[in-house]
Amino acid sequence: MYYAQLQGQDIVISGQPVQVAVVFNTIGDMKPLQFCIEDLYGNILKTKIEYVRYKKDVRGGISYCCMYKCVDCLKEIVLTYYLESHLWVIT
Repeated sequence: MYYAQLQGQDIVISGQPVQVAVVFNTIGDMKPLQFCIEDLYGNILKTKIEYVRYKKDVRGGISYCCMYKCVDCLKEIVLTYYLESHLWVIT
């Protein structure tokens, strides 16, 4: 398992399911806006996605490389949405 810091708190990020808020355009494409994650202490952290660097199709889903702000710098996170299970996971 890998550990990272999100807003100054340790979190597990290897394959961890997360909640993601998305917006859809008129043709049905989605874009992640924010994600919620539970840290090691049971706290729910809601984090705004500043922008999406790229989107790519993967086997069984769609991966989004997103940038979020942690303190005063931008960090990268890859969120994958699996179409059949309707599950968001940090990859």
